[in-house]
Amino acid sequence: MRCKILQNQIQDTTIDELSKQKTISDVTYQNITYYMHDRNRTVTGKSIDFLSATSEILLLDWDYSPNYIGFTNNKTKENIQFSCVGPDEWYVEILIKNNGNWEGYVWCCYSEFQAIEYTLKLFFEEVPWTETLPWKLKRIGKYAND
Repeated sequence: MRCKILQNQIQDTTIDELSKQKTISDVTYQNITYYMHDRNRTVTGKSIDFLSATSEILLLDWDYSPNYIGFTNNKTKENIQFSCVGPDEWYVEILIKNNGNWEGYVWCCYSEFQAIEYTLKLFFEEVPWTETLPWKLKRIGKYAND
């Protein structure tokens, strides 16, 4: 009886390992980097995954300005940036580039963390994500008065 249990355990373990290997092979490499600025930390161009991105966002100090964290998908050239402006209030921007040049235009909105997290999840999954928040078009920075 013991041998049969061991054989089943080995067989189950082998099946589990094969499932894990298949799952790992189904995962595509995401070439996503991030940058951030907060009271005690600045990061530029470091690779990141979704779980780490969620953790980093939650570390932003809304009492410190300017705080921000942004993510760039280096494969699709998409980007998104977040600033924490209150305990559960976030300002979000997507830079709009024209032939690779930024001329001050952004899609922007304010939202709570639950919606932000969902949008970020879709961003990392490389599926349509831009329709998840109520965006408004705006021109900012030195370009605002052009």
